[in-house]
Amino acid sequence: MAEEQRFKRLYPRRQFSTPCQVSYFDRLITGKIVDVSYNGVSILLPQAVELTEVATVQLPERIRLRVRPVYNQPVFTRTLLEESARYRVGYKIQLIEQGQRPWTKLCHVVHW
Repeated sequence: MAEEQRFKRLYPRRQFSTPCQVSYFDRLITGKIVDVSYNGVSILLPQAVELTEVATVQLPERIRLRVRPVYNQPVFTRTLLEESARYRVGYKIQLIEQGQRPWTKLCHVVHW
């Protein structure tokens, strides 16, 4: 089977879960990364963001990304104690400001 047929995307997403900090001009939001690829990242945030705001994402692995949001999807979670709304925000990576090599290793998807 050809590689083009195995993956629909040029850079496939890799499921990944780690906390992160998303900083905008006027605020800092703690979120959780859901998946990564060379070109983008999905983050679960406690609040919606404007799709025009450029942000910086800081990961614990000393990786800092300059990103631009491209979509905002509400995600409703229900636990025993509460029902809350969170937002899955997809970001396109504009620039890898710090940690180029760790980011590349993090996004690598093994092709079988």
